[in-house]
Amino acid sequence: MTWYELLLIASGVLFLLTTLGSLLFGDVSADADIEVGVDGFLMSDIISFKGCLHFLLGFSLTLTLMREVTLLTVSVATVVGLVFTFTLYYIYKLIYSKLQQSLHYTDEITEMDAEVYFWNEAKKIGEVFITLEGRPVTVTLQGAEGMNLEKGQKIKVSGTRKAVFPVEFIV
Repeated sequence: MTWYELLLIASGVLFLLTTLGSLLFGDVSADADIEVGVDGFLMSDIISFKGCLHFLLGFSLTLTLMREVTLLTVSVATVVGLVFTFTLYYIYKLIYSKLQQSLHYTDEITEMDAEVYFWNEAKKIGEVFITLEGRPVTVTLQGAEGMNLEKGQKIKVSGTRKAVFPVEFIV
């Protein structure tokens, strides 16, 4: 077995382990100290453990497929390794941005319809049902002096995920 075949096996196993680790446990790789970037392109994302691993995978795969080591095959393998590195970088970046978009939410609740679920007149506090991110949730309702609410009453509320305040009563 040649050195480039051993390199292919080692980099392939490490690639699978890091990919499974990222899927199961999130990204646990340490950030590099290099923070040189142009237009959202950070060198620390390329010159990292994963970046080097992608290069070695492409490099060793090309040499294994060509079955010889010459100046030409090493040059082609280097180009393929760089293509692997940049392609996988952009794939990871695309997946990460899609994941961030799907997990993005705001803490601010701007004027929305609610239904009073519970109201304590003495403490001027209660709970309301609202639809947040497509699912019904209960949020603490903090009222003002002289406010009298009843269970099932429809109101408009505004506030944060921790507490909302009545804006107006819906008749």
